[in-house]
Amino acid sequence: MAEANAEARQQDADHARSVLGPTVPDLPEDAPGWQRVAHAITYHPATQTAVVSVIIANGAVIGLQTYDLGSGWPARLLDMADQVFLAFFVVEIALRFVAYGCRPRRYFASGWNLFDTVVVLLAFVPMALGNTSVLRLFRVLRIARLAKVMPDVAVLLDGLRGVARPALSLVALTGLLCFLYGLVGCYLFADTAPEHFGTIGRAMLTLFELLTLEGWNDVLHDLMDSSGPVGVVYTISFVVVGTYVVINLMVAVVINSLDEAHRRRMRTPASPTADLQSSLDEMGALLDRMRDRITQLEQERADRERREH
Repeated sequence: MAEANAEARQQDADHARSVLGPTVPDLPEDAPGWQRVAHAITYHPATQTAVVSVIIANGAVIGLQTYDLGSGWPARLLDMADQVFLAFFVVEIALRFVAYGCRPRRYFASGWNLFDTVVVLLAFVPMALGNTSVLRLFRVLRIARLAKVMPDVAVLLDGLRGVARPALSLVALTGLLCFLYGLVGCYLFADTAPEHFGTIGRAMLTLFELLTLEGWNDVLHDLMDSSGPVGVVYTISFVVVGTYVVINLMVAVVINSLDEAHRRRMRTPASPTADLQSSLDEMGALLDRMRDRITQLEQERADRERREH
């Protein structure tokens, strides 16, 4: 019975880990009973389903509270539901902390745990200050917790974290490009098109608008009317270099980062037990093939001996 219960708990943890990824902690062999109970409850599939349902319901309540419901029973019912949801989140965070063995360093090593805890605890700060507007603003962050229980969104966020460093380089490159083109534009078109290139700040703002491809044809025609072919070459060259080169480089970096994040998630083993079981299955299949090959060789040798005699 004990082995069956342990296997059931391991299956539940593996299922949660397959959904939530590496955010599910491994349960130590010497974990006390209270930690095992908290771990089993926290990462049970039914608990994860309940958490997702409560987050969605809380989002619906937050949306309904944007309407002017007055002070009647619907408003009081929504306020009561919000308090129930907050109590649920507090209990869920407490159980998860216990599932980590009540070790703050291990618990807060996960960025998702830190985010969830801060989001829940922020609900109590405005209440102490009596600021209802800030309280409602912090409630919106609870909906963002859905990202943790959605594997595809988690991969996207992981990819965005990986793209941060090269993205900063590309942003710096884009800023340098706008600055250089802005200086050239000020020298060439400050007198003929001051509404676009009167100062370096206005010039960079115009060039940023060109990067978005919003109204670029208006700028092109203004420069063409005031400066002739020079304005045409200037505008088209910046659109080609800025949009079709720099922006496409950004897209390529993002796609590459997302692909790496997806590969990392696929390489992450479900659990040490699952990884060991996979290795044992491979060894068993190899032994079966070796046994079949040995049987085949013995049969061939027996056939040769009968032919020789």
